[in-house]
Amino acid sequence: MKWLLDQTSEHLDKGLAALVRNDLTDARFHYLKASEYLFKAAEQSEGTLRDKRLALAEELLERATAIGKRLEVGGKRRPNEPLVDASTKAAAWLVAERPNVTFGDVAGLEEVKEQIRLKLIHPYAHPELAQKFGIRKGGGILLYGPPGTGKTLIARAVAGEVDAAFFTVKPSEIMSKWVGEAEQNVDALFKAARSYERSVIFMDELDALLPKRRETVSSVMPRVINQILTELQGFHDQERGLLFMGATNEPWSLDPAALRPGRFDERIYVPLPDVKARLRILELNLRGKPVASDVDLGALAASLAGYSGADVTNICLKACVIPFLEAVNGGVERQVEPRDFQAVMATVRPSVSAKDIARFEKFSFE
Repeated sequence: MKWLLDQTSEHLDKGLAALVRNDLTDARFHYLKASEYLFKAAEQSEGTLRDKRLALAEELLERATAIGKRLEVGGKRRPNEPLVDASTKAAAWLVAERPNVTFGDVAGLEEVKEQIRLKLIHPYAHPELAQKFGIRKGGGILLYGPPGTGKTLIARAVAGEVDAAFFTVKPSEIMSKWVGEAEQNVDALFKAARSYERSVIFMDELDALLPKRRETVSSVMPRVINQILTELQGFHDQERGLLFMGATNEPWSLDPAALRPGRFDERIYVPLPDVKARLRILELNLRGKPVASDVDLGALAASLAGYSGADVTNICLKACVIPFLEAVNGGVERQVEPRDFQAVMATVRPSVSAKDIARFEKFSFE
C-alpha cells in the first residue's frame, strides 16, 4: 500500500513539474500513472478511505484527459492558469489513514503515554467527566527529543487508540506542493482534518516549518508560520476531536510564539528508551526469529544504555543478517547467537551523544 501511495505522490510531483515547464505530453503521462497507482491503492482500501481514493483517482484521470485534449489542438498552459484543479489540489496529498497500531506497540515511554491519554484519549472515554472539569478534546502537542526515539510511532498509536483519521505531512510537502500556495496548503490540511469526527495531524521536522521568524530570510515563511499559529489557536474553539502533533529534534529552533499555551499546550520530551523499553524493543524485533536460547535479552538490554530505539532495532537486524549470509553462502544454517550481537555492537555506536541529551534535558526545564 505504501509503495502505491509513494508512486502516486512521485508521479504527481513529476506531473506538476512538467506543467510548470509546459511539457504537456510528460504531464499527461505522469497524471495517468498517478491515477493508475491510486486506483490500485483504492482497491486495497476500505470504507471512506476507499471512496476518497477512488474519487481522487478519477479526478486525476480527468485532469490527464483535459491535458490530452489540449495536446490535440497544440495548446499550452496559459501563464496564469492554475497548475492543478482546486478540487484535486488538497486531496492529492492529504490522504488520511486509520493506523492499526496502539500504545501496546510502543515500547516504554509510560509517562509520555499518560500525558497523551489526558490530552485526547481520556476525554473521549469519559466525555461527561471531561465536560464537568472543563477538559477539552484535542489541541496541540509537541514531541521533542533525539532522533530514533519513536515520535512518529507514538503519533500513529494515538490515532489508533481512538480510531482517528491520521494525516502525516512533511514541511517540504506544505512548501513545495503547488508552489506559491503554501498558506492555502496549510488551510487545506486543517480543513481536511476537521472533516472527520476525530483526527490527528502529525508533522515531523516541525522546526523546518515553524523556525524563529527573525532567523528566516524567506518572504513566504512568516506568512506560513502565522497561518499555522492561527490554526492552532483556533483548536479550542472547535468541538471535534482534532489533535495536532508536531515532532522535532531541535525544539530550540522553533518560533517562540508556537510554544505559548493555547497552541502547543503540552511539550513532551521523548527520551532515549530505558532498560525496560530496550528489552521490549528487543523482544518485538526478535519475535519469531531463530534466536538461540543462550541469548540473554535482559543482559543485552542492560548493555545498550545510551542507544535509541532505532539503534536497538538496527542492531537486531544486523545480528540476524550474520547467520543469514552464512547460510546463503553455503554455510550450515544456525540460530542468532550471542556472538552475533557482540560483533554488531563492536562496530555500531549510539547515534545520540551525551552532549545532545544534555541539551534536550536543559530545554525541558526552560
